Amino acid sequence: GLVDNWPEQLRPHRKKFTLGMTVFMCLLGLPMITRGGIYVFQLMDFYAASGLSLLWCVFFQTIAICWVFGAKKFYLCIEEMIGYRVSMYWYVCWVFLAPAFMVFIFVFYFVRYSPITMGAYHYPAWGEVLGFAISLSSMLWVPGYAIYYLLSTKGSWSEVLRQGVTPVIKPRMEAVMAEEKARLTYQDVRDVELNIEEDLCDESFVSYDSKKCLGEAL
Repeated sequence: GLVDNWPEQLRPHRKKFTLGMTVFMCLLGLPMITRGGIYVFQLMDFYAASGLSLLWCVFFQTIAICWVFGAKKFYLCIEEMIGYRVSMYWYVCWVFLAPAFMVFIFVFYFVRYSPITMGAYHYPAWGEVLGFAISLSSMLWVPGYAIYYLLSTKGSWSEVLRQGVTPVIKPRMEAVMAEEKARLTYQDVRDVELNIEEDLCDESFVSYDSKKCLGEAL
């Protein structure tokens, strides 16, 4: 992700950057293999890997995709990728059920919160503070960047907000050409997998009629 964000600076040194990140991650993991490492691991697992931070980030990703980019556009993107429309059940889940469940779990987490323990060992207060600091280290970037964007972008509040929620991702030329080629090739049938099966049938079983061949292939 960092290389994609700063391609001109990091891509020429991709191998060195990857090696540096690997060594850095290894150093971060060394405290977990010490005699008290299991306590550090439990702290990281409770507050970072399976705690609020992951749920927080997933919630805003769901909101960004389904409510900003648009669930209908996302629905059509999946149709283009797999060749057929998925059930509307998934659309309802993306737009309503998933965000509602995540909000419920987030609130329930604080209502039923109990201090972290490791067997009979109870972590001290500074351990819990450290755990919440670990969670906030990834959670604060979401509202933090939103505030930074609102303050640094020129224009009125409504203009900045409208510009901030407008998708700016543009498809690569290779992807556009591949999509157009696929449409010209399979413009009569919507299901890509069925088209592939028909092509295999035409090449391997020339003597069979097309319907019988497709039935045997499937």
